[in-house]
Amino acid sequence: MEQTVIILIYIHALFGGIGLLSGLISIIGKKGRFYHKKAGIVFSIAMFISALIAIPITLLPNHKNLLLHLLSIFTIYLVISGNRVLRFKKQYVLQKVDIIISSVMGLIFLGMISTGIYYHLQEIPKSILFFFFGGFGVMATIRDVKLYKTFKTNPKAYLSNHIGKMSGAYGAAITAFLLAALDSSTLWVWLTPSIVTLIFVTFWRRKIS
Repeated sequence: MEQTVIILIYIHALFGGIGLLSGLISIIGKKGRFYHKKAGIVFSIAMFISALIAIPITLLPNHKNLLLHLLSIFTIYLVISGNRVLRFKKQYVLQKVDIIISSVMGLIFLGMISTGIYYHLQEIPKSILFFFFGGFGVMATIRDVKLYKTFKTNPKAYLSNHIGKMSGAYGAAITAFLLAALDSSTLWVWLTPSIVTLIFVTFWRRKIS
């Protein structure tokens, strides 16, 4: 069993590495052009597979990690939703699946915050991370709701949402890489990629507004 898990971890790492490289190419490439789009597709597929593999692994004995488990789900949400919002570029009709995704993830993020509260009361280390990422998630779903209400009157709303989601997914990939490469789980390793991502997203959102 453990040997199978190790193989899955290697596959997870492989697709994570592909995600890091393709994500970087997409970021560097001019937005909307060939390399940006193609690299973005590869990034989305790679991150989806990598995060999907991580979900069961982080529930297994000797590998159990609730935070990584929830962040893997978070990453899948960012990738799926980040790609779906591109449909709003062409006056996409809001579908029930969009509302369901945002609603379910909103509940999961509230659950993360609740877990953070419980961990804090129990004085369990790193409880702040559940607050931090749960809060980020709640903000993302709130932006979803705003997009659903304004995409017909605000033609750039989808783009802002897309940049935030895909950048967040890339930040998650960097976080996972640093955790493994540095063999460290300090707060700074967890938080620095997200802080840099937030600055990056803020810059681009102001640029397109």
